Amino acid sequence: MKKAIVLLFCIAVMLAGCGAMTAPTATPDRLATEVALAQAVAATLTASAPSATAAATATVRPPATSTPPITPSPTVRPPAATPSPLPIGPSVGRFAVVGVYGNDGLNVRALPGTDQRILGQIPYAARSVEVFAGDQKAGGSWWVPVRYGQLNGWVNRSYLAGQVGDVGDDLAAQAAQAILAIRDHNLTALAGLVHPVKGVTFSPYSHVRPLQGQPGEADMVFSRDQLRGLWADAAFYHWGYFDGTGLPIDLSFQEYYGKFVYDVDFAQPEVIGFGETIGYSNTLNNIAEVWPGGVTIEYHFSVFDPKYAGMDWRSLRLVFERSDGVWFLVGIAHGQWTV
Repeated sequence: MKKAIVLLFCIAVMLAGCGAMTAPTATPDRLATEVALAQAVAATLTASAPSATAAATATVRPPATSTPPITPSPTVRPPAATPSPLPIGPSVGRFAVVGVYGNDGLNVRALPGTDQRILGQIPYAARSVEVFAGDQKAGGSWWVPVRYGQLNGWVNRSYLAGQVGDVGDDLAAQAAQAILAIRDHNLTALAGLVHPVKGVTFSPYSHVRPLQGQPGEADMVFSRDQLRGLWADAAFYHWGYFDGTGLPIDLSFQEYYGKFVYDVDFAQPEVIGFGETIGYSNTLNNIAEVWPGGVTIEYHFSVFDPKYAGMDWRSLRLVFERSDGVWFLVGIAHGQWTV
């Protein structure tokens, strides 16, 4: 028992002694060092963990030599014909394509000029091409903004003619091929478009003298085979009479052709009348009576010299008749002001 009491007493003394011990007092230099270290650690922790607001507003600047980050965007599929650029002015009307061969089309470009990107093509015998104001000159040619279906862009103005009326695609295509064959003096190609039975009638004016007239008083009519060899034919033919003087029109085919067929560039006219008459004069136009089932395509220029106030207009009228579902050329009549 005494041993237990002694043991407890010793433990108590030891505990009391331990409680009386005090921690060693830090020197001023040591204390300053510990404080500076604690502040440095706190600052480092604050810098490496910015607040939510700071993180949201901070601007991250990439190194000068790094490539700017690319933001992915959804894939956009362009339309079949890119509508660029949009028309820059009000519509000025409907136009038809002219001067383009049947194996080609009229190029539509992104901007004026033959060096600009091609967006698509308009068919060689197309009509109803909408033209807008805002033409521009590039490479010596005038270009106009157009719309054809879903295709928007720029085309060379010289390959468009104002449009009056309209016809079907098949007849428009035949007429487009015929006028280019006439321009090129390609009588073989032209003969292929001529009516196989009626041939083609040549009239110097829009008053046609039909075959029912007096002998020698009818307009000249040539079959397909005859037409093919006419360019080399030096013979003189009686084509009718000059309006005003009444003198006979006795010319070779080439001479007649240069005066009463292609005296101006009808393949690229000012305006085309599809089944519509454009030029009028004192001469009676009896084409509809001579070919009651026919359709006339008129290639027209309204004026050449302003001093004549439009009295120097010119037209070339191609008359087509339908046979077995095909349009054939039956008449070529010249038109101009007569007194």
